[in-house]
Parts: sequence; C-alpha cells; structure tokens
Amino acid sequence: MELLKMMKEDSRQDAKTPSEKCNSQTNDLPSRLCGFARYYFSIMPVILLFTSCISLIQRGGEFLEGGADRQIAVYRGEGFVVRELRAKEGPDGAEGAEFLEITGRQWPGLAFRGSMPDSNGRVHLTEARFLSSHVHGWNEFNLELLGNAFFRVTNAGEVIFYIDGEVERVQINSGRILLRSNLLVGTEALIPLRNRRERIIALNEWMHEWNKNGPLFAGQKEFENFWKPHLFPELVSRRKRPQEFRNENAEWARKDSVRWNLTYTENIFPEHLREYRNSGAMLRDWEEALPWIFMEYSFNIIVSSFMEE
Repeated sequence: MELLKMMKEDSRQDAKTPSEKCNSQTNDLPSRLCGFARYYFSIMPVILLFTSCISLIQRGGEFLEGGADRQIAVYRGEGFVVRELRAKEGPDGAEGAEFLEITGRQWPGLAFRGSMPDSNGRVHLTEARFLSSHVHGWNEFNLELLGNAFFRVTNAGEVIFYIDGEVERVQINSGRILLRSNLLVGTEALIPLRNRRERIIALNEWMHEWNKNGPLFAGQKEFENFWKPHLFPELVSRRKRPQEFRNENAEWARKDSVRWNLTYTENIFPEHLREYRNSGAMLRDWEEALPWIFMEYSFNIIVSSFMEE
C-alpha cells in the first residue's frame, strides 16, 4: 500500500496584478484608471468568496448543487431517524428510485443508505454518506457498503430499525473536496479521497493494535486528546508527551514548519508509517480529516450502536 500519495498543492502564480503595475501618482486619466483597478482587484476576492458560499448550500449535512433527493416520509425512533427518500431525476428525466437513509444522534455527519424494505422488513445497506469538516473546508463522500438491516413501523406507530450482522466497507465511489477556495469533484476528488482513505485505514490498523486494551472514546474530543500526544508529541506541551518521547540524542528533520523527532518515529511506528509521519502527511490528514479518522476508527462501534439489543 502506497501511503504517500499526496493531494495536489494549490498552484500560485507570481505574476503581478494590474493594480501592482500602477506606479503613477498623478491625477491624469491613466492614474484614475489605475485607482479603479486597485479598487476592483481589492474587492474581487470578497465577491468570489460570497458567490462561492451561495453556490454551496449546506442543509442537514448535504451539499446541494442543482437539486437534492426528495424527502417522502420521516420516521423517528429512539436515538435514530429513518428517512424515506426519492433520488433526484436522472439526466434522461426518469423518476429516481426510493430508498432509506438512517442517521443517529451520536454520529453527526454520517448516514447509512439502503434499499426499501421487502415484505419481511429486510433492508440491504448499500452505502454510507459522510461529511468531514475542518477549518479550511470539508471532505464529502459516499462509501459503498455490504450489509443487512431490518426496518418496520408497527400498527401502534413504533419505529423499529436495527443492523443485522456485520457491515463491510468496500470503497469510496463518489465524493467532493473543498480545500480553501478549491472545489474538487468527479475523478479529481475521487482519487485523493481514496488515497487518503488508504492512509487512514493503515493508521487506524496500527492504532487499534497499539491501543488493543486501551480506553473506548465517547466522542471525538476524547479521541483527539488521547491520540494527538502519541501521534504528534512535538505539537503538545511537555507534560502531555508520552514517556517514549526523548529529546536527548534524537535525530531531527524539519518538514512543513514542524521539526520532527525521527528517533521517536522509528521507535514507535512500524516501518510503513514512518515516512507518512516524518513527511508531514499524517499531520495534514489529522488536520483536514479528524472526524473521518474518528469515524473509521469507531466504525464497528457505530454499527453495534444500531444493532438489536
């Protein structure tokens, strides 16, 4: 597994703007035109930011671009909500199929989707939709699933839903990325999303092995507080650093403004994760996808929370 497939860096041009080329201080027509250019180019970023915010409407964890799935019915159970939806029309104008979407109060940003129940109440889970936000944007994707569930509304109005057995995560089949001012869609988003998930899975496998008998986490904040000192001791206070971290006789390397303790990396992490950490890629994933890392780490617990008691 190749862990160091990196997301594209924002390209920056060094060419001067027209306003930077205006050096005259006289009151002639060219000067006035240059003054207008300065004003124009100073407000354009604000206009572009405003219009980009309008074009992406966040409603209930879904970013809508040109329409959304239509809600037909809502069923509220104890700690969960089941929505009956109809997919938006296809390019040929054909009516979309109906399906179920299930969300739980404990796991915001995550929704399971599945078929309409058959006569026995059986539902085939088909995908999980997840929205992972961070300070500079978000990752949104559909993760293909294989699993079964049960859904029924009794004559008394009781809403019954539970996941029946294990759920297999297959592959991300679509998604979008917003990173600062760059919106990636289609294949341009799918490749970095899949690459990032490979890295997250590799990290989670080591975390589960290393923390085999450790604590369970009630929420993302507990997860962050526990793991950040172990993954990035260079970024926390001395009193929070693990005892394995040593400054004496350590080898160091600077990457992306962080001075990494290579000796700590070698002593703690398996070989396939060392360059991932020392390169700064692990930190970027942590900063840009922490809810995603926590979701993947806790996936079996999430599934268990929807199982029949």
